[in-house]
Amino acid sequence: MANLKYYSNGGVTDLGTREILSEFSTLYPYLSLIAYENKLSDPFDIRVVEAYWLGNKLLNIPKISFVRHLTDSIGLKKKLTRGKLNFILDKFKFDLLPHHSFHVLNIYKRTGHLDIPYTVKTMDACLVNWGRVVEILPDKLKIRTQRLKLLNDRLIWEENIERKIIPQGEKDKIFKKVIIGDLVSYHWGMLCQKLSTRQLNNIKYFTHLSLSAANHQFRL
Repeated sequence: MANLKYYSNGGVTDLGTREILSEFSTLYPYLSLIAYENKLSDPFDIRVVEAYWLGNKLLNIPKISFVRHLTDSIGLKKKLTRGKLNFILDKFKFDLLPHHSFHVLNIYKRTGHLDIPYTVKTMDACLVNWGRVVEILPDKLKIRTQRLKLLNDRLIWEENIERKIIPQGEKDKIFKKVIIGDLVSYHWGMLCQKLSTRQLNNIKYFTHLSLSAANHQFRL
C-alpha cells in the first residue's frame, strides 16, 4: 500500500503501478472483463478504468459474461452460500452492469483482501460519490453532496449533505487546481478527480441502476 501511495502522490503510472493494482483481487478481474468484452488488450486502458469507476458505454457487455465473472472470476461460488449467490443472480432481471457501484451495493461482502460484510456506512464510504465544492480550506475541500441511508428497508440518498474531503497526498495536483463550484468525485473520503458534465451524468446513471437492483428485496 505504501508503494501505491507513492505512485498516487507522484502522479505517475508505469509497470509498477500495474503490478500493484493487479494484486487487488476484486478490481483487476472487473477491469479484465470490461477490456476483454470490448476487444481491448490493456485492462488499464483509461477508457476501461473510467468505465469501472465512473461508467461509460464499455459497460454494455453480455449478461452471461457478467454472471461468469461473478461466479468464477471473483469466486462467489466459493465465497457465498448457494442461497446468497442465487439471491444476487436473481437480480439479473434488472440492467446490471460491471460498475463499481454494483459490487458495493449488491455483493454485501468485500471480496478482495477483506472478506467481511459491508454495512450501510461502509457502502457509503466505498462508493465513488460526487459533490460540488463550496469551500476550499488549506488541507481539505468542503463539498455539498449526498450520503447513503437505509430507510424502510430501502437504500436512499440523503441530499444536501456537507462533507469535508482530503487530497490523496501533499502533491495532489487535482486538489491544487480545484475552484469553488467545481464538481468532484471522492472515494473513502479522498478526492479523486474533477468531473465533466458527461462524467457526472454517467456516474449518476450507473449508480442509480445499481441502487435499484440493491433495493430488490434488500437485506444485509
